[in-house]
Amino acid sequence: MKNESKQLDKKFLRNWILANGIGWLVGFIGAIILSYLVVNIFYDKETNLIVGLCVGASIGYAQWFVLKREFKISSMWGLVCTLCLGIPFIIGAIMNENDYTIPYFQGDYEILGRLMFGLIVGLVIGLLQMQFLKPYFNKASRWILASSVGWGIGFLTLSVPMPLATLAMILGGFILGVVTGYSIIWMDKSES
Repeated sequence: MKNESKQLDKKFLRNWILANGIGWLVGFIGAIILSYLVVNIFYDKETNLIVGLCVGASIGYAQWFVLKREFKISSMWGLVCTLCLGIPFIIGAIMNENDYTIPYFQGDYEILGRLMFGLIVGLVIGLLQMQFLKPYFNKASRWILASSVGWGIGFLTLSVPMPLATLAMILGGFILGVVTGYSIIWMDKSES
C-alpha cells in the first residue's frame, strides 16, 4: 500500500470491511452447522465449543487474504486469530458445563462481559498480529488498540435484543472491519 494512490486505499478498505463482515457471518453460521452435524455427535451439551474457532478462523484468514495482496504477511495471521478467539470459547464452554460461571458474563453484566471479552481477546490478537505488521509500519503498535476496540465493539453488537439481533450480528463483523481497516490505512498514511 505504501506509495500508492488513494484509489488503492479505498479498494483495500472496501475489501477489508467486506472480508471482516462476511468472515464474521460465515464463522457464526459455520459454527452452528458444524456443531449440529459434527460436534454434537461427540459433545452434545454445548454448541459454543467451536464458535470461537470458526469465527476466529473465518475472520483471521479473510483478513490475511486481503493483507497478502499488499504485503508479505504470513498465514500465521489467521492462526493467531483462530487460537486467540477459539481457546477462550472452549474454556468458557467447559467451565459452563462444570457449572462454573463468571458472574460478569451473566444477567445484568452480560453486556459488559461481552464488551470486556472482545476488548481483551482483541488486545491479545492485536499484540500477536502486530508482529506481522512491524516490517511495514513504524507505528504498528496502533494495531493493538484498533484490534481491541474493533473486537470489543463487534462482540458488543451481539448484546442487541431481538428483533434487531440478527442485523446486529451481521453488523458486528463490518464494524470490526471499519475500525481495523481505517487503522491500517492510518498506519500507512503515517509512513508518508
